[in-house]
Amino acid sequence: MILHEWARRHAADAAGRTALARLLEGERDDEVARATGLPPAVVAGVRSSYDLLVPGPHVCDGTACHFAGAGKLAAELELRGPASRVRCLGHCYAAPTFLSGDRVFAKPAAQTLASWVGGWGEGAEPHEDLAPLPRRSLVDPPIVLRNLLPGGRRAGLGEYELPPGPDILAAIAAAGLRGRGGAAFPTAAKWEAARGTDAPERFVVANGDEGDPGSFVDRLLLEEDPHAVLAGMLACARVIGARRGFVYVRGEYPRARAAVREAIREARAAGRLGVHFEVEVVSGAGAYVCGEETALLRSIEGLRGESQPKPPYPTQAGLLGRPTVVQNVETLAVVPWIARTRRRGGTKAVSLSGAIAHPGVVEVALGTSLRRVLTEAGGGPPAGCRWGMALVGGPMGRVLPEARFDAALSYDTLPGLGHAGIVLLDETVTPRALAEHLFAFAAAESCGACTPCRVGTARLRAMPDRARLERLLETLEMGSLCGFGQGVPRPIRDLLEQFGDRVFAC
Repeated sequence: MILHEWARRHAADAAGRTALARLLEGERDDEVARATGLPPAVVAGVRSSYDLLVPGPHVCDGTACHFAGAGKLAAELELRGPASRVRCLGHCYAAPTFLSGDRVFAKPAAQTLASWVGGWGEGAEPHEDLAPLPRRSLVDPPIVLRNLLPGGRRAGLGEYELPPGPDILAAIAAAGLRGRGGAAFPTAAKWEAARGTDAPERFVVANGDEGDPGSFVDRLLLEEDPHAVLAGMLACARVIGARRGFVYVRGEYPRARAAVREAIREARAAGRLGVHFEVEVVSGAGAYVCGEETALLRSIEGLRGESQPKPPYPTQAGLLGRPTVVQNVETLAVVPWIARTRRRGGTKAVSLSGAIAHPGVVEVALGTSLRRVLTEAGGGPPAGCRWGMALVGGPMGRVLPEARFDAALSYDTLPGLGHAGIVLLDETVTPRALAEHLFAFAAAESCGACTPCRVGTARLRAMPDRARLERLLETLEMGSLCGFGQGVPRPIRDLLEQFGDRVFAC
């Protein structure tokens, strides 16, 4: 903790550029160390913790892409030069995908992987960019997607028409709004805690590090409805008394960064931002753990993304040691609607990908059964395909076999729902194959800040026998510092409960 406080004070140069920002701009470690005053070992530690500081192209190995041929795609790219892996590019509905520069490429639905790759010719780019992200709603009127469906409000700058701070807080509390990023913590309680902490300044941070493979609703909102997110940040700022905010956009979302920066420019020109509340965009660099709020704040400060012990909580001592509200993008996007209407916002935007006829984002009422979502909005399985299971909520979420698809999608009845990214797996994907994928993800994305997670996730990859596996899972649950290590056992326990020793069968 002492080292962190010291590094925090030295992580930026005289112009305010952090060590991470300079590394993203292509500077060498020694140049960054001289400019910031950080020891070379600290700078090297920053570089080693972010996937996108490794030269690309970057092949997505998230769940949907993994089982759609990411390995073959990576092998083809490696024939043309070095390629690296990232865990999710947020385009799971178009798997498999890879990132090259600021463009994400995906296999066209009408082509097989072999025909797509075979048509590239010389060079690493296949000349196929992404199709638009499909979206639909099972609720009327939609709330999360209110500006993104045919006939939507599309108010843009009108999103900033907000009541005074006390009225906003009262509306949020009455609506019972809970965070949509995974923890489902009551939003009003978080804002009240930051407002009640004595400090010379406070911050609002939009968490756009949507790293769960299978989830892409935050990317949709940042790219196509950024004013709703920014207005939600302004609402929070009015409540807690903040004058500065940051939108942390994961490095895998280049279009989202550009869209948010353009929206900030528009809002400043219209006098909505920049007078009493200023916002800037900070880019991530490919680290799943930065979705955890304390690791995200360290990343904004330009350091390694590592979880910190709690308490103190960010609402007490967050960014630069000041009270900070870190709120998920989807949560912020619904705040302006709730503040204006004073109605409850009991819906969730669900991401569908994998073995599903109609992938995309669909807004549903919390409590809707998974099967209804998959059949009415997703169109069921593709022709000639049978479902085996679904990964719900990402690698720290839940595994449901097809027989349990009647489960209700809610934070109370399905702990681990998280971002509600749902990846459908057909019956050719074995329980062991999914377990190995989850183990590889956990080992690759552990930040290493605590021994139970660092060592435990590495040992999982050896696929120990059931007795040793159970001991490892218990150690991770009880001893890990943050929700990452604590959550790793959740889907594995589901696999063991539903499939037993099939998890170990080759």
